[in-house]
Amino acid sequence: MREPGRPSLWQRRLIRVAASLVAVATVTAGWYHVSVQPEPPVAQVAVGAPQADAAVADAVTEWPTVTIPTPDASDAHLLIFGERENSPKPVVLWIHGGGYVSGSAARLAPFTRRLAGQGYIVASLDYSLAPESRHPVPVRQANAALGFIRDHIAEYGGDPQRVFVGGDSAGAQIASELAVVVTNPVFAGVLALQPLLDSASLRGVILYCGLFDMSTVAATRFPHLQRYMSSYTGYDDWERAPFIAQLSTTVQASAAYPPTFLTVGDADPFESQSKELARELRSRGVVTDVLFWKDGGLKHEYQFLSSLPQARTALERTVAFIEAHSD
Repeated sequence: MREPGRPSLWQRRLIRVAASLVAVATVTAGWYHVSVQPEPPVAQVAVGAPQADAAVADAVTEWPTVTIPTPDASDAHLLIFGERENSPKPVVLWIHGGGYVSGSAARLAPFTRRLAGQGYIVASLDYSLAPESRHPVPVRQANAALGFIRDHIAEYGGDPQRVFVGGDSAGAQIASELAVVVTNPVFAGVLALQPLLDSASLRGVILYCGLFDMSTVAATRFPHLQRYMSSYTGYDDWERAPFIAQLSTTVQASAAYPPTFLTVGDADPFESQSKELARELRSRGVVTDVLFWKDGGLKHEYQFLSSLPQARTALERTVAFIEAHSD
């Protein structure tokens, strides 16, 4: 005889089954940020997302959000993180992923805070999302953020002459295109942009699991790619958008492109995109460092699953790349 108020046996079994289904759905959702309402990578892998330990959290300051006015676009915003010391440190402008349609700097804060804890100033960009804002609005906003870094980052302990641009997924594409703006005057002219940081101060580019060639990316069959690209370009047939080649860093990068670090999971549909960009950059004499994997089963945005040893390796290699190009 069951106690009053205690669920019956079948009720307890039903509860356990429901809990199991929720757990499976949660784990499954963590592999890709490609749901019907796509979420940025950190939000979807919250259980395994990188978290700064107590010592890092205590050492890193988060300054009030900075508004970045952008000509011919709405305002962007920066979240700035850094250690509490005065010596000038390298600066990383980070651009979040989310298929151009979702994500935020705040949701990526566990990662950017942890990166800042390695001894850098990290400025994380909140750009305007598609479909309300389309290409090249995020690139314009990122360029405006470089102007803020040039003029004001010293107030936060950063060195405006040692700047790196990084991003993940769609943010990696935006970051890679921004680096073209800074180093390819012809391309900057096509976008009617004046680079707001000189090329000598852009020391490197850090690209996690991005898309870089619009003529081959459809073949990756990345989930929901049609939705992302049509939202960002404004064309249902986005491969025929008249400006689509502007998004292809494989085409637009010149020999003056900054040193580049690329990493991607071996089970990520975008793996071929990073490998393709690495080949193209090396063919033009660009210093290119890569972290690719074999037989690891590492899926999209593996870098944010801090429980994975490969994710820790990715952070270590990122730090090593910054250090190598900061002198």
